[in-house]
Amino acid sequence: MPQVPLKIHAREQVSLKVAPREEQGKGPVGQMRRLHGQLPGVIYGHKQDVECIKTDAHSLERILSKGGQNAIILIEHEESSKESEQALIREIQYHKVSGDAMHLDLLRIDPTETLRANVPIITVGVPEGVRTEGGSLQQALTALEMECVVSEMPSAVEIDITSLQIGDSLHVSDLIEQEPRITSEGVRTIANVLVPRLIADDEAGDEEEELEEEAEAGGEDAAAAGDEGGEE
Repeated sequence: MPQVPLKIHAREQVSLKVAPREEQGKGPVGQMRRLHGQLPGVIYGHKQDVECIKTDAHSLERILSKGGQNAIILIEHEESSKESEQALIREIQYHKVSGDAMHLDLLRIDPTETLRANVPIITVGVPEGVRTEGGSLQQALTALEMECVVSEMPSAVEIDITSLQIGDSLHVSDLIEQEPRITSEGVRTIANVLVPRLIADDEAGDEEEELEEEAEAGGEDAAAAGDEGGEE
């Protein structure tokens, strides 16, 4: 199939103010959340010591509500002696019942270093084979592995799948090469359009009938041959 272009979604940069955290243990940390609206977390990476921090829970919620899960976080330290630094959200732990954020992990980054990361795939459009022929879309790959400097790593890539027909498969190798470099294996299938189930069932039924007819014909031939042998 023809080469398919990618639309790159640039990774945003947002600021998050943090303060050093002295609270440790379930009791003090829980009180910090409930009474002061502070979310506990840690910053680590780049061969530096793990740093216990706390930040305003509502500030983090605002960042996440705007798609900031994949943003580059500019960490602004409350301590004037500390310079701002950049990080990525490595993990957020949520309460199993309420769904509230419980803990934040931030990974320090150097914006000039080269990094490989999985970038989410966003498919746009309705495949022609689905819209006009009743096929069904199957997305087999939800992220592309890409390599570039951290500051240029996309938050997502967008792929237009409108042209896919019944039986078509879109592979990584079908994507137009560009920066950032795609490092996922070219043979991997991103999406395909499957034959409508009703048609597939009908074809399977026809094949079964043909096999049954062939089996019956074979049985009749064998019986006839047996009768002829008995008469001799």
